[in-house]
Amino acid sequence: MTKPIHVDATPQKRLFLSIIADYDLKTSVCELVDNALDHWTVGGRIGALKIEVFLSPDRQLVTVKDNAGGVPQDQIQLLIAPGASRDDISTEMIGNFGVGGKRAGVALGELVEVYTRTADGSGHKFQIDNDWLRSDDWSMDLSESVDIEPGETKIVISKLRQGFSHQEIQEIYAHLSETYANFLSNRCSILLNGTPLDRIKFDSWAYPEDHLPISGKTTLFPESENAVNVRITGGLISDRAPKENNYGVYFYCNSRLILAHEKSHHVGFLTGHAGVPHPDASLCRVIVEITGLPSLMPWNSSKSGMNWSHPVFLEIRERVFSTATRFSKLSRRLKNDRETVVYPFTQGRIEPFDFQNSKTGKEIVALPLPRARAKKYAQRILDDNEATFVKKPWSRGIVEAIAVADTVLRGRTLTKTRIAFLLLDSAFEISLKEYLVHQKKKYFSDEDISKLFKSRKKVLDEIKGLTSVTQGEIDLAQHYASLRNKMVHERATVDILGADIESYRNVVQNVTKKLFKVKLDS
Repeated sequence: MTKPIHVDATPQKRLFLSIIADYDLKTSVCELVDNALDHWTVGGRIGALKIEVFLSPDRQLVTVKDNAGGVPQDQIQLLIAPGASRDDISTEMIGNFGVGGKRAGVALGELVEVYTRTADGSGHKFQIDNDWLRSDDWSMDLSESVDIEPGETKIVISKLRQGFSHQEIQEIYAHLSETYANFLSNRCSILLNGTPLDRIKFDSWAYPEDHLPISGKTTLFPESENAVNVRITGGLISDRAPKENNYGVYFYCNSRLILAHEKSHHVGFLTGHAGVPHPDASLCRVIVEITGLPSLMPWNSSKSGMNWSHPVFLEIRERVFSTATRFSKLSRRLKNDRETVVYPFTQGRIEPFDFQNSKTGKEIVALPLPRARAKKYAQRILDDNEATFVKKPWSRGIVEAIAVADTVLRGRTLTKTRIAFLLLDSAFEISLKEYLVHQKKKYFSDEDISKLFKSRKKVLDEIKGLTSVTQGEIDLAQHYASLRNKMVHERATVDILGADIESYRNVVQNVTKKLFKVKLDS
């Protein structure tokens, strides 16, 4: 038997440089904030946590400081060695791979200085620079330091590999405010250049009665003993911002935002499901919240996106698809009614929903879509005639008058028949004038129009000679014109009965359809 060959598998320092390609300023700063949050969690979250991020465009300097308790000397390896991570991993933690903070620092700059001091006052300092990265020696020289307060850790990164501007600071402020919104409280504050982060969340739902947001939860066991809890909430939103495209699917893992406004085919935005991304669907939002051991989270290694082939995501994929499909279709259906049936409803309840279980996540099951509420007659005839209004803008007045009269008649006003009657008659007279002015068979001067409209009978006679309006319709129109004159110009009080207004409305609608080719079907 041959003797086994011994191979030295000690990693080389270039390992650091080979794993930083997917890091930028945002992801690097977030990794350093994650480390502070995890250190606070491991310490039992005793006391209020304060994380301070300083970005100096003028000095091209990045500093992250926290008061999470400091790192004792026997644990400093966690801050240096790739793959070194805590044994006491909990479901509230964000870090797991043991490389994020290290490579984030190296990705940002050529010089990384780390200061840490425990609550009892024992402090140390070390640095990672090009000399250390080029050597084969993995040991690290520590020096004592009391340049920070007890219980603090500070990381200072300089000689940046890529610079940043004042504009980028504003972008990072918004990014951090969104990413850590669920952590910010009176017990956890994060500041950027001295300014506390805003708490930017995405749960601004709209609560229209027939289209309430829904929420369901499930528990998965990707490993036999360890559970992953998932909650999916979907609905129409009240904070639509067209320029920001703030719709789609949002993923949180252990309370940290991982991916926002995702609208790819991975989450159902494709033909046959939620449809391709389009402003018509911009009221749709789905929030996916996943909690469990960090090793079971379906994020990528830099926590800047999702791993779409991860078993946990595949288990919930159909639920994400079906929820996005449901509210995308609702958004498209209600695109013309947002101001009246969506935006006003900013308070309400989230309806519990029992998501269908799936073992594989491969079968996409559409959630039942609530029935659309039928449009009222007034809105329907306005929508149906939009194209006509473009070609014949003078027809809009009579159609809108008919719509308003219908709305008045459906109300509870005691004199509603009189109001509707006067409205219809006034608009009808104007519409007759508009027709005579715009028709091509016979020309009417301003003087002709002025003389003609002193008598409704003469007007109706002209209309009859130019159109297919019947004598019966002319007679009824003349009858109700006389009734209007009695009501307005004579001493006697004239009551407008329900049968009168119904008959006159039919006359006005029939004549209007013949004059302007509008759609007024009931």
